[in-house]
Order: sequence, then C-alpha cells, then structure tokens
Amino acid sequence: MRRALELILFLAMAGGLHLAGLAQLPTPKGADSAGQAGQAVASVQATSQAVIEMVERWERPPKVAPQIDAPKAVQPPDAPMQLPEPVMSETVRRSPAPGLSIPQTDSAPDARVAKAPPPPPKPEPKVQPAKERPTPAQANPKPKPKPAPKAPPRKAAQASGAGGGADAGNAKSSRAATLSKGQIQSLAAQWGAQIRRKIERRKRYPSGARGASGTVTLRIAVSRAGALRGVSIARSSGNSALDKAAMRAVRAARRFPTAPNALTKSSYSFTLAMQFKR
Repeated sequence: MRRALELILFLAMAGGLHLAGLAQLPTPKGADSAGQAGQAVASVQATSQAVIEMVERWERPPKVAPQIDAPKAVQPPDAPMQLPEPVMSETVRRSPAPGLSIPQTDSAPDARVAKAPPPPPKPEPKVQPAKERPTPAQANPKPKPKPAPKAPPRKAAQASGAGGGADAGNAKSSRAATLSKGQIQSLAAQWGAQIRRKIERRKRYPSGARGASGTVTLRIAVSRAGALRGVSIARSSGNSALDKAAMRAVRAARRFPTAPNALTKSSYSFTLAMQFKR
C-alpha cells in the first residue's frame, strides 16, 4: 500500500516538472517578448537538489525482495509395486488341421430298458389249528408228615458230690460253653457299663484340686456276685487330689450288679477312665 502511494506521488511530481519545463520553452518567433522592454525572452531557473533526488528516487527501480526457495517436497519412499492381477487367458480353441476330417460317430440308438415283470405275490401261510395238548393227570397230594412227639422237658441235672455247694454244678455252665467269644465279650461290656454308671454316681470333685482338670484311669476287679475284689490306678491324672477322688468313688459304690449267667469266671477285670472338670 505504501509503495502504491509513493508511485502515485512520484508520477504527479514528474508530471508537474514536465509541465514546468514545457512552460519555460521559448515562444515561437513573431510573438511578443516578455521582460523589461521586451529584451528578456525567457528566464531559466535551475532545479533544486531536492527535486533532483526526488526524480532519481522515482526513476530508481523498486527493490525486489529476495526470493526464498520453497523446500523441495520430499518424495515418499517407493511404494511396493502392485503386481497386475492375473488375467485368465481364454483357452484358444485349435482349429482342426486342414485336410483331416473328424470322423462323426453315429448316435447310438436309444436303448430301451425292458421293465422286469413284477414278482409274484407271496403265498399266504396257512394257519394250522393248534393241537390240543393232553392235560396231565393231576398228581395225588402227598400227605403232610405228622409232627414228631415232643420230648418232655428235663430238669436241670445237678452234679452230686461231697462238699455240698462247692462241687455242685448245673446246666447253666454247659449252656455258657456253647456261646462264642464275641458274645461273651458283648455280655462283659454290658456288665461293665452298669458298673461304670454306679461309680459315676458316686464321683465328687475334690475341693483340694483347686480348679484342676484331668483324667484318672483305674483298673477294677469285680466278682460274679458284684463284690469289689480290688482297685488300682493304671494311669495318674497328674494331680493327687483327683486320683484320690477317683479311688473314693469306687470304694463308695461297694456293691455292683451281678454278672450275667453266661459269664462263668469267678471275677472279671475292667479298665475305667474317670474325667474330672471344674
């Protein structure tokens, strides 16, 4: 915008200078001279230094801005060449060689397939009447056997001998001999449970134990009649007060239930674990 204004200004000044120069040219002959008494034809005045500089500036070509080379575009790396899609070439039909005639085969006559005759119907099987089987003769029922007469019950035989009851025996001992070992152990366990219940009812926690707890294992011997034969400590609880309390409970029971009839020994031993808790 500034350059355009300067250019217009320079053009106006140049035009003015040219007009001023034309005005100072001599007039053609025959014309009246100007000046004092007509002697001075024209007065020429030199231009000032400012006007000269202005003309030079105006005639000077404008400065051209240096051209900046645009950066060259970086070419992208060569893209992989795409292989052209294979074009399926049409099969070229070869024309037969000249002079050779292709033999023509006569069309085979239509072979008509003869239909097989339908199979003859199967003969229906003849149903023969079922033969009546002769009913077997009913066997005569066998008579039920008569029950054998029961023998009268025998009284238990008591062995006799000198010495009275010591040498006397009865049939119960022979009946016990027929029991198995497992049955005898089961009867002994039932009897031992009765003995244990009676001792547990007599058990008391000792005051001298001072809140201690423990288990005392006792070994007890009892006769068939239920009398206490002996008691001992098989395993101590570690507290003497608890051990003594267990012994007192056994002795306080005194008499125990009698043994079952099948147990024939004079005495039996039992192991009893007594537990004390506060």
